Amino acid sequence: MYVAARKFIKPTEAAEQLFYWMNIALPVVELGLLVVAVLFWVQNKTFRIAVDADHFEITDPLSKNASFSVPVSDIVEISQTYEKHVGFSKITMQMKSGERIQILQNYNYNRGKLYAALAKANPTIRLPEHAFRFKQV
Repeated sequence: MYVAARKFIKPTEAAEQLFYWMNIALPVVELGLLVVAVLFWVQNKTFRIAVDADHFEITDPLSKNASFSVPVSDIVEISQTYEKHVGFSKITMQMKSGERIQILQNYNYNRGKLYAALAKANPTIRLPEHAFRFKQV
């Protein structure tokens, strides 16, 4: 994009000022991305989702706020909604205490298998009828 901009933008004083700042910003951004890539490579953490007879756990290496571990017996319902007016979908887990916990969709995992494991661990959980269909609200 930088080369294309150099080729197609007519040389003016404003264009030269733009390229002056791009010559500073571009290496800084590239260096920042390299540092982040090296940091992720060194840490080598992975997304983890686990269901056993007692607990449902999600571990997100990028966000400690999205990580949780809850007793399977405390889960009442999992709902999937799609807000058409804003184009936003979310998966929410409701607990016996009334607390609602949002389940991540950022990672590639099989929701059908997750819901089957939760149903096996606690058959009283109300689960979505279809793992890939969201109720419009």
